[in-house]
Amino acid sequence: MDIVFLHGLNNTGDVFRDVTAALPADIHGHCPTLPPLDNVEALADAVLASAPPRFHLAGYSFGGYVAMAVLEKARDRVLGLCLMGSSAAADSDEQKTKRQQTLSTFDPATYVDTASSSVAPFHPDNRERPDLVARRRELATAYSAQRYVAHVRATMLRKDRSHLLNAGVPTLWLAGSHDAVVPVKRQAEEAAKAQNCAYVEIPGAGHLLPLEQPLAVAEALATWRVRTP
Repeated sequence: MDIVFLHGLNNTGDVFRDVTAALPADIHGHCPTLPPLDNVEALADAVLASAPPRFHLAGYSFGGYVAMAVLEKARDRVLGLCLMGSSAAADSDEQKTKRQQTLSTFDPATYVDTASSSVAPFHPDNRERPDLVARRRELATAYSAQRYVAHVRATMLRKDRSHLLNAGVPTLWLAGSHDAVVPVKRQAEEAAKAQNCAYVEIPGAGHLLPLEQPLAVAEALATWRVRTP
């Protein structure tokens, strides 16, 4: 079984390092770092160009937006979909305005410090863990300011693809129990509207669940695997 993992803003494919290490030996994780392209359709094309012929798809946060574009383009290649701390909907006007304001004051020189300084996305119990803080800074450094700007623009421009969650694709939705970036209630409501969707909350995780609870994420994926082709 192959799973293509798609990362979020401010991190690279390496955010899934501990998740893939904990998967059973017969599950092969592919963790590309998404190129600095400013629309999810182009990013989906890049993912499909290097993905196995058929695969399961796991999109975390921004990676979930790209995953929905991949699903739209190549439904026949996607055996199952996992969304983590993400959404199939488009940005609201308010969200678009906030992102535009962020870009208007963006300073590439301070990007790494800004991207890695806030501990708010972590679960309260994880905010003082030096290993997680260091990993987050390492990922932001590798990700780069250029990639951040492109991906924020892609986030703003993405369209609503909620209808694709009713296309019969087996879906697993993972939410950190204390996600303050994509509210847990909103994720649960989206998952409830989808067809053939299992919703799982990961205890002890905020928005950064692949970093905070990699073993629980791997276990959820391994359990889900037995229910999908």
